[in-house]
Amino acid sequence: MTTSGSTPRIRLTQTLYLLVLVLVVASDGHDIRGGPALLAQSAGFLLVVCAVLGRLWITLFIAGRKDEQLVREGPFSLCRHPLYLGSIIGALGIGLTTLSLALTIALPLAVGAIVFAASRREDAALLAAHGDSWRQYRDSVPAFWPAWSHRQMPDSIAVPPGIYRKAFLDAASFLGLWLLVLLLGGLRASGAWPALFRLP
Repeated sequence: MTTSGSTPRIRLTQTLYLLVLVLVVASDGHDIRGGPALLAQSAGFLLVVCAVLGRLWITLFIAGRKDEQLVREGPFSLCRHPLYLGSIIGALGIGLTTLSLALTIALPLAVGAIVFAASRREDAALLAAHGDSWRQYRDSVPAFWPAWSHRQMPDSIAVPPGIYRKAFLDAASFLGLWLLVLLLGGLRASGAWPALFRLP
């Protein structure tokens, strides 16, 4: 079985989200209640949808070209790591959906730390592969925070169907995670099983 440079990041992120599901199943009591709880879960849903749709849009520009070309148009003209930004946004959405203030804060911070480390490795690889072209790109485009004034859109792009299908499943898994958090949290809150501890 082959592994890529992104495999450790993916496995670490999967482990983190599995831990979140365990905490949702085993814990009770949250700091977000009543009306704010409805707002938090609605905001969580919107953020997860933004992350899913954003990842699909970003994949249109990067799929099949990431290792061969320095992609600088579309979302990559706004920031150098838009997929990672989407991951942080999605993590915040999942955190809000848990109705736990601790997870709402900790989850995007943990995912942010994972993707920041991954972005440093990717930047080093791009520097080695593209040299001065990448340095110019790095100096003009921020790493994570979008610079909307830099927006550049091509007239057309070609996307291999197989790669896009895989990206669709990847993005859809984020929505599946949101549904699991909502379902398991609802079942636990309804008394389907006893909570083992209280999570703020």
